[in-house]
Amino acid sequence: MEDCDARNPLRKFGGPDSLVYKEIPDPEPKAGHVVIEIKAFGINHAEMHMRRGEWAEAAKVIGIECVGLVKSCPGGEFSLGAKVAALMGGLGRTINGSYAEYTRVRASNVALIESDLPWAELAAIPETYATAWTCLFRNLEIVRGQTLVIRGAASSFGRAALNMAVDAGVRVIATTRGPERVALLEQLGAERVETEEPELSKRIA
Repeated sequence: MEDCDARNPLRKFGGPDSLVYKEIPDPEPKAGHVVIEIKAFGINHAEMHMRRGEWAEAAKVIGIECVGLVKSCPGGEFSLGAKVAALMGGLGRTINGSYAEYTRVRASNVALIESDLPWAELAAIPETYATAWTCLFRNLEIVRGQTLVIRGAASSFGRAALNMAVDAGVRVIATTRGPERVALLEQLGAERVETEEPELSKRIA
């Protein structure tokens, strides 16, 4: 009997009720790709647009990121059972995505995880950190010694950017609307924290 994979495919475009449970065949091993047993996945705005039919591309199974264990990897890029994260590479758009028990993604879009965090917490990392990395190092091209202002630094995206910027030796001025978050941002490495108030630009100039 062929192994089957319980997934959440789209029945039609629309709201959350357009998702249904369905048994479909497991993804087959393929050279240059990794089949992942999904343990958890993040939920993103992109998937909401896919579900509504607002994107030009949407696979039957949506979901653009996940964390899990390697089930197969013909090219040997990862060992069987390795803990990994996967994102993008067509996931949820041109190939079946992460709202599933298993998915298959190009090895170049998979990264090894070395962490004991629970699966649910690990699932919040891939897309958030990848987006922050792109903004910091590809778009802004930040380098050690520069000063960077991160607004909304207490958000998940803001914390990711703060962590990576500090690790890269950048001086960070973080802003937040909640005074109770100041201590947290300082602990994360912000050199200075300002609350979001009128004339903020003058205070951090």
